[in-house]
Amino acid sequence: MALRCSVNVFIDQMVDFKNRFFRLGGTMALFLNLLGDDELMEHMIKSAEEKANANPFEQTVDEQIAALRAQNEAGSWGITEDVFVRLAQTAPAWPKGKDAYRSLRIRFGEGDEGVALTFERHAEAMKRVHDPKFWRWELLHSGTVPYQGKSVERLRLLNGNQSHKAVVEWVIISDLSANRTRKDITSVRSVQSLADEGLVLAWMFPKRAQAIDYDKWCAWYCGGYESNVPEHGEEWQRVVVVGRDTVSGRVHLHASWRSGDNSGYSVPPLG
Repeated sequence: MALRCSVNVFIDQMVDFKNRFFRLGGTMALFLNLLGDDELMEHMIKSAEEKANANPFEQTVDEQIAALRAQNEAGSWGITEDVFVRLAQTAPAWPKGKDAYRSLRIRFGEGDEGVALTFERHAEAMKRVHDPKFWRWELLHSGTVPYQGKSVERLRLLNGNQSHKAVVEWVIISDLSANRTRKDITSVRSVQSLADEGLVLAWMFPKRAQAIDYDKWCAWYCGGYESNVPEHGEEWQRVVVVGRDTVSGRVHLHASWRSGDNSGYSVPPLG
């Protein structure tokens, strides 16, 4: 009985496929050509697979450079014209994958001060792009912030702040949805995990951030960052995360425990 039911379901699906084929403009001549021409059928299947796996948030190089120009002007970042020319000339091809991105690493300054400056500039860009639907956790600080009379470091790179250098360059993120299934964040993150690159994604691809539903489109941890929150009795136990409140629609910038295993969040790497 179970086998008969599954066969009936398959037949029903094939009938529905045939009906939709003709309803959407397919002709009997094309239908017969597909049945008799393996090369044509392979082409159709390949085209359908490419379409099904295409990233709906894909942008052209010109669109991405325009987004960078807008934030450069709004934030007075000081990126010069020769940088924009270089980016236009060196842009890699858009990567294949439904949640793959050609994006940018944009860092300012060096060392500790550079890490803090870069974080704040990208957080401000996120706010400009998503305002009024943007929220930042009040305990997510960058740089050094006083706590109980002492100056306490609040944010650092997993790769060490000494690795931070000023740069504007293309990066590839092959799968923003990577590592949704995991034991915890610590077990899957590395020095290749997104840090400030994850913040750039949130303002350069605002529709992707606004699409976060924790099911089809995940939120993402910037696992290349470590966050210190002494107000909660913690020391470097949190990881920066870009998320979204699905009720209010606000895009969130906050920090969550590095033990998190919620599959609604990814821990993507570069490359």
